[in-house]
Amino acid sequence: MQPSSPEAPSRGALGRWVGRVAWACGVLAAIAVVAILVIVCVETVLRQFQASLMVTDEIAGYLNAAAIFLGLAWTLREGGFIRVELLYDRAMGRLKQALRWLIVLTATAFTAITLWVCIQQVIYAVDRDTRAVSIIDTPEWIPQSAMVLGLAVLLLQLVAWLVDRVRHIP
Repeated sequence: MQPSSPEAPSRGALGRWVGRVAWACGVLAAIAVVAILVIVCVETVLRQFQASLMVTDEIAGYLNAAAIFLGLAWTLREGGFIRVELLYDRAMGRLKQALRWLIVLTATAFTAITLWVCIQQVIYAVDRDTRAVSIIDTPEWIPQSAMVLGLAVLLLQLVAWLVDRVRHIP
């Protein structure tokens, strides 16, 4: 699924649009990583003066989850996922094509189910006004929404890949 691979078809309008959305989410993921760095550095300096932000670990945890989920689609698009290719690399011809389809269809189904469950969790968190047991009393739907956004864009990326491949079946 790497864009530079010789078997990758030219991307259609959906693929290009999803690519821009995935890129934007990747930028947000990068910003989250930089924000983690900044707040940890600030916390480290403050501790030298016997002070603390008191919420560094909570905020860093939320930002870490956001970075992971928001970066999923871009990582997939750029071929950055770690894959166990023991069987896939040994397969040839139609078997390799069938395995590729099976892997992507399975990933699409898994992502769709996970997205649905996460959406249900966000709805529950909003309805019940659940909050983190912490100093800042964070509404749980806020960090959970980053997960939903990341999974939705990953699902779009997988669907765009499927659409592009279906368009180019010989």
